[in-house]
Amino acid sequence: MRYTGAERAAQAGLVAFALVFALVTFGILFRGADGGPGANPTPTASAASRAPDVTITQPTCCTQTARALLATWESSAHVNAAKLALSPDPGFECTAAIDANGLKGTFSCRGLLKGATDYVANLRLTTAVGTFPFEHRFKTMGDRLTDVKWFTEFEDPTGEPLACAAASCRIVQNYTTGKDPLTAQAILDLGRQFNRSNDPGLDPVAIATVLQRMDAGNHYHYYRYDTREDATGAAVYWLVRSGKPVIVISLDGQHGPVLTGFQGTFGTYYDDPSNRITGVVVEDPQRGDLNPLTQNHRPDISRGAGYQSGQLIGLDAWYGEEWWLRFAYPASIKMPDGSFQNIERNDGVYPTPHWEKKFVILVDDGDADNPPDREGRVKFR
Repeated sequence: MRYTGAERAAQAGLVAFALVFALVTFGILFRGADGGPGANPTPTASAASRAPDVTITQPTCCTQTARALLATWESSAHVNAAKLALSPDPGFECTAAIDANGLKGTFSCRGLLKGATDYVANLRLTTAVGTFPFEHRFKTMGDRLTDVKWFTEFEDPTGEPLACAAASCRIVQNYTTGKDPLTAQAILDLGRQFNRSNDPGLDPVAIATVLQRMDAGNHYHYYRYDTREDATGAAVYWLVRSGKPVIVISLDGQHGPVLTGFQGTFGTYYDDPSNRITGVVVEDPQRGDLNPLTQNHRPDISRGAGYQSGQLIGLDAWYGEEWWLRFAYPASIKMPDGSFQNIERNDGVYPTPHWEKKFVILVDDGDADNPPDREGRVKFR
């Protein structure tokens, strides 16, 4: 059969149309536009479907991260849905949330993560043009913080031993911010105005307040406990939950060493049956000072370089020795001249006795809405 030139042109056009139709149909069927539940659609090359710019912020990240996961994210595009998966699986729920404006949110987990473990947080954000994955890697802190720089309270070797808490504030400030703007004496001079008692040094309110004045990112508050055992368990809990040092009021209310670690195990929540604490690790602004000119202060108490990097104290000593937690917070302390001075909180905010007969610690509980001159109010989890 013969075809005219016009007929052959028509046939060629029909074949070309069929080929284009087949290619379009193939693309629709196999490009995976919907993706199904849990799928991760591949965005097209057009600008409208590119992944949004996302910033993830996690305090204490990323090599000694707090074991309580709480991070924030911000997106350049409006987010309709957010999901989180943590690897390795912690064994409890981890979720992502979106703020009302759809441009930022948080992700967190219900329990404490394992210590000294590398994690990958897989955050999936859905916008109008697709779902996009974002990875965030971090490693949780172990049983003790490292690289916590020590400072002495005896900047003036002939001065009075009143700057212990101030030196501990300097240790905390330097660790949490990497900055060292004030000496212990300068912190003491700044902090005394915030005392809510007649303490000759810094009382718990002044410690919390001066830490926040030096850096707004620190949210330290004091907590009171009826027993030394409860105070110690809480101190370790807040250490691993916050990833920040804890200040413990010891020596009959006259000292403030820095707790930077513990010996034992601590599980996924405060009352976890697997919790076993057999010792604590502390830095001490006085007992770490090896200058012979300062040895006249409590010569009966040993000193050592271990108190500069973190000294392990067994619980028998921690609970039983005067220097640590043998005695609870007193109403009054004996002054060098033999007189007694009341150091109970006296501003009328709380009924008295308030600190008396309690064991007091200062922790970063992350509660930015609670002023530092108030007692901590964050619950265990």
